[in-house]
Amino acid sequence: MSRQCVTSAPLLWLTLLFSLPVAGAGEDQAPAADPVQAIWKHQEIAFYFQSFTTFYSCTSLEGKLERILRELGVHARVKVRSADCPYAVARMPRVVMQVISPVEATPAELAERDKNKSVRELAQRVRGKKSEHPLDSLEEFPAQWRRVSLSRGRLNLEPGDCELIDELKKKVLPKLAVRTVRDDVQCSPNQLTLGQPRLEVDALVEIPKPDAAEDKGT
Repeated sequence: MSRQCVTSAPLLWLTLLFSLPVAGAGEDQAPAADPVQAIWKHQEIAFYFQSFTTFYSCTSLEGKLERILRELGVHARVKVRSADCPYAVARMPRVVMQVISPVEATPAELAERDKNKSVRELAQRVRGKKSEHPLDSLEEFPAQWRRVSLSRGRLNLEPGDCELIDELKKKVLPKLAVRTVRDDVQCSPNQLTLGQPRLEVDALVEIPKPDAAEDKGT
């Protein structure tokens, strides 16, 4: 009888062990947020970028910034201006972003939209026709807060991009519908950062229309 108890005890402990939830599983996944009504906000964001460790050509910096902003649900056209453009590395380039991003349709944002409504309508009359592009629409649309990780992955970010992510965190993200969730961006002054910068945010993104989602899945 005692021999049977000894041999079955390890099996019992293994059964209990594998029935427990795995520590840390899904800790980076945010619960699905309820949809909110949003509008498109047009703005220009300009800043000077300076790094003491990593240097980019103008075109590579433009491409990297546009990829990051797309991941945040933002439509942006980035122009990098420097005396060294377009072929050599830019030591202290001026970055100009023409940004169209979703923001919650709060009374303040709706008032801001209506304040610029006449200007946009005048621009359409000058062009001779009304724009049919959805990003020019003044109508509300459904959006949702989504967890986004600005780290290695498909954005192809490297440890040398630490100062770039840090600049975006300080100068660009506060002007967008973005909430910081986890900030592990710690750049070493005047030396290459060895660790991978990690920044997790909740970004407001447009919910695809049903027909667009079906087309994407086919």
